[in-house]
Formats: sequence, structure tokens, C-alpha cells
Amino acid sequence: MSKQSWTVLSVMIGLFAALSISCGQSHHLHAQESLHKAVTFRVDGPTQRMEMVVASSRIITLDHKIPRLLVNNPEIVRATPISPNQIQISALRAGVTQLNVWDDQKQLHTVDVVVVPDARELQMLIRSEFPDANIRVRPLASSVYLSGYVPSPAMVESIVRMAEDYYPKVINNMTIGGVQQILLKTKVMEVSRTKLRAAGFDWSYFDNENFVVQSVSGLVAGGAVPGAIGATGGDTIRFGLVDGNRAFFGFIEALRENNLIKVLAEPTLVTTSGRPAGFNVGGEFPIVVPQSLGTVSIEYRQYGTRVDFVPLVLGNGNLRLEVRPQVSEIDPSRSVVINDISVPGLRTRWVDTAVEMKAGQTLALAGLIQTRVETEQRGIPWLADIPWFGVPFRRTREKMNEVELLIMVTPEFVSAVDPQVLPPCSVGEASTSPNDVELYYRGYMEVPKCCPDGQDSTCPTNTRSELIGPVEEVVPQQFQPAQPQPFDASARRSRRRPTRLADIPVGQATRPPIHATIDSSTPAPITTPGMVGPIGYDKLR
Repeated sequence: MSKQSWTVLSVMIGLFAALSISCGQSHHLHAQESLHKAVTFRVDGPTQRMEMVVASSRIITLDHKIPRLLVNNPEIVRATPISPNQIQISALRAGVTQLNVWDDQKQLHTVDVVVVPDARELQMLIRSEFPDANIRVRPLASSVYLSGYVPSPAMVESIVRMAEDYYPKVINNMTIGGVQQILLKTKVMEVSRTKLRAAGFDWSYFDNENFVVQSVSGLVAGGAVPGAIGATGGDTIRFGLVDGNRAFFGFIEALRENNLIKVLAEPTLVTTSGRPAGFNVGGEFPIVVPQSLGTVSIEYRQYGTRVDFVPLVLGNGNLRLEVRPQVSEIDPSRSVVINDISVPGLRTRWVDTAVEMKAGQTLALAGLIQTRVETEQRGIPWLADIPWFGVPFRRTREKMNEVELLIMVTPEFVSAVDPQVLPPCSVGEASTSPNDVELYYRGYMEVPKCCPDGQDSTCPTNTRSELIGPVEEVVPQQFQPAQPQPFDASARRSRRRPTRLADIPVGQATRPPIHATIDSSTPAPITTPGMVGPIGYDKLR
């Protein structure tokens, strides 16, 4: 390399070194300037505001000399002059006070000093332990205020417990980000107590040429012919008087019944925070709606037991739950007639409430009691209205129904299930329909099978012959294999047979595979199929 090239290279190295030193000095000066601004507070107006943390200090600087100053509350801050135009302010405890400063030109400067408790240690601890969370810590006089966002509900409880080590009271205003799934376990119980009282009398008289039948109470069967009167079976007492060709039959109903009905529904709903969910157990009935030009349309209205939910996650395991249960039933007494079509009415009970609760707790709604008394009287016109003597010509029926509704809701936080947790075979996949030999000859209604795609380790293939066992024990000779192989006794001994279909574990085959056939030269072993008979696992005899 020539002397001139060495000279150019040396100049370039020198310029690079100088540039590096200049950049380092500039960065150092910028850091010092930022630190200086954080420590010092320059007063350049008549009124200013300054925030400090307990056990910290700042230096107030003026452009002129400070001959006089005054602290309104010396218990909050302490002022110490350190130069003609600088004052050091030390924060003693949390609070708000004013600092009045006069310069040498007799100008008054007022600084509002706000001293907050020291929460920097808690803030740094939360940032280091929960880097994905964005939490702001605001200390108060005797508590701390937490706000911001966390990615999961599990973080909220840990952050609150961490803050309780520093402050006796924690105000939680953290918002949970993302989507939270809530499982709502619901139980709807309805108890109906019905008391019925009925009294009626039907009779019939037959003569040689005449007959009279009275069936207002419905105790005499319709279509009865003279001399062969029939009864519906609803009577409690029946009697007859027969004298030659004349006969008188009477049917009396004097009934009192007490009925108890319990209805229980246990739906399970999964929804996300803020999204409504609901269910309806009942049905729909059509309603005729008149339209223009003489046309009509059909609309359907729901009835039955309906419950709507709106869960809202608040954080720290708490949630707000809105519940709107409604129970309705068809009431023919409130029906209307539209175009000669009777549209029934609805009898409805509903409530709308909201509570704040923790996940896992149970909300119980009770007291929705409805009592109905229904009285019915039927009889022959005029004759049924005669006092005392009208009893044989009428029927009176009184029904009192008391219905009580109880709704219980238990919310829980849930997450998605991993694929490896699910069973390989769900309910009903462990058995299949039999073939012709198993159906007609053996009488099987179902036979075991392997899980699809060979997910069961005990069942590598999906052949029923490996599960049921050798077919040669009961089938004719033409169904035997052409090339028999020796029988594997160890596989037969390891085989287990469940006693009922319900005992088969989900995702498991009923039997391990049997890779063996029967040798015609040896005695046929006694094997038992997995399923025999119409109801399950009976031994084949």
C-alpha cells in the first residue's frame, strides 16, 4: 500500500473516532439535562403547580434572588435555601400546600405543591412481574387506586394481593382485556300443588217402552243403548234397581284429589362477557294476524319457561349478572276470536333483576308463587238451577292450583378444551349395527366397534370380528376361514367382558383385539361375544 493510501486511511479513522466521541458526549449531556429537569423546577410565572412524592426533594430556581419565602403547611414540605436564587423543597408527608416566593423586585410567585404517597416500588414490582399488563397505581391517603388493563382475570387477584401488602385498602378499577367465557349452570324447578273437588250425578231409567238418560257429569258413556247402559269409569259410586222390565241406574261422582308435580330443567349455557344468553323450554303456537285486502298471516308466539342472562366480568373474580326469568302458559279464558279462529291468551310470571357476585357463587330466585282457583258448573238448563232438587241435574267442579317457581344460577369461568383432553370415542360410537349373520343368526341388536381412525390403542383396526371373537364357534361351516391359524391363548386370557352397555368407558372398545382363528384339528375354544341379547351382555348358551 502506498504512503498516500496510508495517509487517507489514518484521516478516516481519526474522523470516525472524533464522531464517536462527539455522539457519546451528546448522549451524556442529554441524559444529564433530563436528570436536571427532573430534579429542578423553574419558576417563571405567578402561579404554578408541582407534584412530588413522599421522601423526595426538588430544587426551585428563580431568575432573580429570593429574599423571602413562606410555606403554608410546614408539616407537608420543608423549604431550605441553598443559593441566592435556589430553594430545596423536601416532601415530608402526603398532602397539598402552597409555597409563596418573593424575588428582589418584590414580585410574588405562588407554587401549589401536591405531595402523593410513594408507590414507585409497587409500580415497579407490578411492571416486572406482569409485563403484559398496563396498570396505573394512584396512591391515596389510606388506600391505593389501581386502573388499567390486564389480559386475563387470573392476574387481577394476584395484583390486588400484591397491593394489599403496601396499602390496607385497594380500590380495584382494572379492566380485563380479551374475551372471557362464562359457564352458567342453571336449575329451574317448578312445583305445582293441585287440589280438586268435584261432585256430579248421572242417572238412567229404562221401562218396557220408554227410557231417560241424564249425562251432564259425563259419567254415562255416549252411545249407550236402552237396556245396556255404559259408564266412562269416572264415577266413584254406581248403583242400580231392576224390577222386571224396568231398571234405574245411578252414577255418582264425589271426588277430592291432591296432586303434586315437580318439573326440573338443568340447562348449561356458555357465553362471553357482555353477550346475552338464554333458553326456552316450552313451545310456540300460531296467531292469525289480519292483513290488508282480506288476507291474513301467521305469527308464532313462544310460551313456557324462558330465562335470559347477561354476564359482565368486573375483575378480581367478580361479575355482574342480569337474570330475566319468565314463565308463561296458555290460558284459554283470555282467548280472542279473529276471523272465526280462537287465539288463546298467555298467563305470564316474570322478574328482572341484577346482582354482583363472585364466580362459583349461586344466585337463587324464589317467591314466584301463583295460586289459581277455577270453578266449573255444568247442568241441564232450568232444572240445574232448582234449589236442592237441581242436584241430580248438574255437576260442580272446583280446582285450586298453586305453582311455585325456583331458579338457581351458578356462573363459572371456563376456557376451551385441548384436543388431547377429549375422549377419542363419544357416547354411542363404541357400538354399531350388526351384520346379517349377527342380526339374524346370533340375535344381536348391536355389536362393539373400534374408535374411528384407530384412536383407541387397544383397537388398531375397525373390524368387529376382532372384538366379538372367532365366529367359528356358532356359525355354520361355510363361514370358517380357509386358512386357519393357531389360537393365541394369551390374548384370550387378557380379554375382559363388561357386564352392561353403560359400563363401557367412553373412547374405549369393549374388548382388546384378538388376532387368532381356530384350528380345525384342535378342539374349538369356548369364547363369549361382547354383546348378546336385546339388552346387553348376556352369556351365550
